[in-house]
Amino acid sequence: MAQKIKVWDGAVRFFHWATVLLVAGLWYSGTEGYIALHQLLAYCLASLLVARIAWGFWGSQTARFYNFAASPETAVRYLANPRPVVGHNPASSYMIFSLLALLFLQLISGLATFDNSYMSDGPLVALLPASWVDLASALHKRIIDIILILVTVHIGFALWHSWRHHNVIKTMITGSTELNGEAQPVMCSGWRFFVLLAVLLLVMYYWQGRHLLALL
Repeated sequence: MAQKIKVWDGAVRFFHWATVLLVAGLWYSGTEGYIALHQLLAYCLASLLVARIAWGFWGSQTARFYNFAASPETAVRYLANPRPVVGHNPASSYMIFSLLALLFLQLISGLATFDNSYMSDGPLVALLPASWVDLASALHKRIIDIILILVTVHIGFALWHSWRHHNVIKTMITGSTELNGEAQPVMCSGWRFFVLLAVLLLVMYYWQGRHLLALL
């Protein structure tokens, strides 16, 4: 008999949907040339990403990286026989790790990106050789395309999986789902995640945010 269990804590759900909004905002602001806003959103995403990585080690059971990391063989077997699981399934784990890594690389490259049309380059531009800055700028323009492709694939599979097997989209919104014979995973209060996020945002504000807000 199906029973309702809590799968995602507030920290994971907040990270997921806030990342969706921030990536969309970063793409739009970068495309339209709103660079001050683009950088502000980037520092928000950097804070969010660092907080999520920390939560991946000491957060709820379903949030911890070791809980959903899977071998390629396990992921392929899952794709051959999809089924509802508690948390991230073995195949989606590769998408999650890929997106986290690419977002981190995109943020790092943005810190060293030079923009001819803007009065404020990335804060690392003045500290690095010109060849490194050119490489970072080139990477920054290419990685976003890869991220957008992976996001599109991720959305497509989430919609397909929700239609055919298990409504993972609804679960990521509500945090709960109904599964047969599955034990309730250990959930942690998200207050530590949000405190860490607030501290990181404050650090980013005093490091770069004040200057960027003055340019808006």
